[in-house]
Amino acid sequence: MKHIGLTGGIGSGKSTLAGMLAGMGVPVLDLDALGRELHHDADCRAALLAAFGPGILDASGAVDRAELGRMCFADAEKTATLNNIMHPRIWQRERLWIDQQQAAYVLIEASVLIESGGASRMDAVVVVLADIAIRRLRVMQQRGLDAARFEAILARQCNDAARRDIADFIVENNAGMEELQACATNLHKQLLALCLG
Repeated sequence: MKHIGLTGGIGSGKSTLAGMLAGMGVPVLDLDALGRELHHDADCRAALLAAFGPGILDASGAVDRAELGRMCFADAEKTATLNNIMHPRIWQRERLWIDQQQAAYVLIEASVLIESGGASRMDAVVVVLADIAIRRLRVMQQRGLDAARFEAILARQCNDAARRDIADFIVENNAGMEELQACATNLHKQLLALCLG
């Protein structure tokens, strides 16, 4: 069973593409969602508290992801500490999930697959690309983020040149949903061919 990584910058449409492939029966694991789930895990929560203190908790005692993000956003050392806590736990859950799947290939979706070194665990990497102006508009309309927040997130992610360098498959997503669905269908055929080859 092949492990296929899927990544792309904020607003590129990678999650939409992942949903389309899931609709074709492909097992999909969203590592970003898995990371959010881990904040509720007792062991992970304890490690985060030990590293960053009680200021990362909200009024209910849960990890406040927004506050944790603000704390680490402009501090490379704190970001590295956070990654050292989260990434091994995410990778462990990823391995357990993969062991439970039965398919020609599984799709591992992650916004920072390249930045975290996760691409090296994959048999192939799919990159979704879209023009910055289109991505900005999507994010502002769909997520309600302002332009400044979009630019801040953009600055933390690798650029499209780095994504192109590592990509085995590239999906250009500057058009509408119908075109993306056609790309998804074609990509699925290509990935099945890779598995059979």
